[in-house]
Amino acid sequence: MYKVFIDPGHNHDGADTGAAGFGLKEQDISVLIAQKLRPMLEKNGFSVKMSRENINDNVASGLSASLSKRAEEANDWGADIFASIHCNAANTKAYGCETYCVSRSGKAGKLAEAVQKHMPEETGRRDRGVKTANFAVLTRTSMPAILVETAFIDNYDDNKFLGTESGREKCAAAICKGICEYFGTEYKNESEDELMSKEYDELKAKNDSQDKIIGEIGIDIQNNKNEIDGIKNTLKRYDYVDENMPAWAVPAITKLVTKGYLMGDENGRLNLTEDQLRLYTVNDRAGLYGE
Repeated sequence: MYKVFIDPGHNHDGADTGAAGFGLKEQDISVLIAQKLRPMLEKNGFSVKMSRENINDNVASGLSASLSKRAEEANDWGADIFASIHCNAANTKAYGCETYCVSRSGKAGKLAEAVQKHMPEETGRRDRGVKTANFAVLTRTSMPAILVETAFIDNYDDNKFLGTESGREKCAAAICKGICEYFGTEYKNESEDELMSKEYDELKAKNDSQDKIIGEIGIDIQNNKNEIDGIKNTLKRYDYVDENMPAWAVPAITKLVTKGYLMGDENGRLNLTEDQLRLYTVNDRAGLYGE
């Protein structure tokens, strides 16, 4: 059984913390991706060890000690490969995924190529290719080692992707597929029985929920429709600058997000009401936020 050491980059706090953007922290996202990657790898027959199991974990107190400890744990465990998971950051305009290794020749280069091949295919992020660097976790490990920059946490679109369960799931699947390809093993996803069982449970839950709603509303559902629609419109929130946001509000909100006046929550959600959209738009057209 091959041994895969997964290193969710950085620490929860202290000297070795990562980048941040729109409410997301690199040290948190790296763990959340790793937590999805681990069961995927185990399902495909790999033995897995992680430097950080939970978001609040710290590997060591100092920066140098933190980097050394990760490599030492992988070396002491006798890992066959080492994969460090990170989020990139630059100037808010850079975007995409890339994978680092010390040298593109040899086993580390082969591993990096295999993982990077699946990253853009699976995630839809821009392919920035395989790059080389002498990062401490790559030079101090005694096995083929890579560092995966999944996306740019300070880029709005990449950040929105990283802030979703499905986005992190796709990152994990891409890394798992690349590792399977490197070792020459067939990638196994959920079995047909598991998928059917999952679909049945989801459908049953949906039907149960619908039955409950129908039973509670009963014959008054049509009479209350207009009132309910009005309440829904009042409660509606706009989390992202996308097709769901009214076109008239997009320029103003885009400007506020780009300038950092509007910051999302920890998942990158803006949580704006239509009244807020109108207020920001009026203020923008009045020139309050500059060019």
